[in-house]
Amino acid sequence: MTVEWREDYVGGSAEAEERAFREYARRMTEVQNAHARTAGARAAHRTLHAKTVVGVTGAELVFAEDLPGELNVGAFVARARLATTVRLSNASGVPRADTEPDLRGAALKVALPGGDVHDLLMTSYPVSHVRDAQQFVAVAEIGAGPRALALPRMVAAVGVRETLRIVGNLRRATRRSESLALESYWSRGAILWGDAGPVRFRLSPVGAAHGVPADGFDGLGVEFRARLARGPVRFGLSVQRFVSRERTPIEDGAVEWDAPWTPVATLTVPGPEALDDERVHGMAFSPWHCPAEFRPLGNLNRARRAVYAASAAGWQRQ
Repeated sequence: MTVEWREDYVGGSAEAEERAFREYARRMTEVQNAHARTAGARAAHRTLHAKTVVGVTGAELVFAEDLPGELNVGAFVARARLATTVRLSNASGVPRADTEPDLRGAALKVALPGGDVHDLLMTSYPVSHVRDAQQFVAVAEIGAGPRALALPRMVAAVGVRETLRIVGNLRRATRRSESLALESYWSRGAILWGDAGPVRFRLSPVGAAHGVPADGFDGLGVEFRARLARGPVRFGLSVQRFVSRERTPIEDGAVEWDAPWTPVATLTVPGPEALDDERVHGMAFSPWHCPAEFRPLGNLNRARRAVYAASAAGWQRQ
């Protein structure tokens, strides 16, 4: 049985909210350009996730034989085997050494029958540091500016209480990584899953052993390649289903959902022959690359359609 849910639009309508998103996209393009200047780059990088650590073109997403009936939607059905491109990245808008503390990202581009794709985007912390798109843009602008002014500017933008929450979230989420094969990655926002309703999703390591972290600017990539040389790397894909507005809010990306996880599929990276960092780095990923029955939900996700398109236009035309 599907629980009743709804989306709430800032400004009272989808049209009013979309006008705000266009302005957010313009401001995020300025952030993108500021990151390029900081990095000394001649061309803009992605606004965020500027460094591709691992790119894979030969992975496979296999759905469980016992996938619950209501979660069989579109091409995502029991026993389906779907070719998948994988991008693992550092979240910073400026390419940095893999040894530096950072969030990590996982982006899947799942090939669908008929030639379409379905992108699934995740990062290595269960919730967003911001509640909505307005906070996201404000914090991104502050982060692209002088570090000494960051805290007072954030207090002015979102207030003391929210500043403390955001800073605490970032401190917990931004850390060194032993291996990208050992990280879990969360959607942090909801998407529709057909008639099953809203879900959040997570990618978690399956059977991965601890290794020896590699040092150096590209250490995480070196470690992942060495791991693949010893055998396939696997992750499990699970979903949380919407329960209620209180326990599983759609519009607030900073709240962790209080709902059980249901395993739905396994992602397998078969070996070194599947690696193609350069090709994957040139691809654009967006949660809005998806069938209508899987559309992104919530203010942050709705904003990403305009912001990601503007970001991709900025770095792909270089």
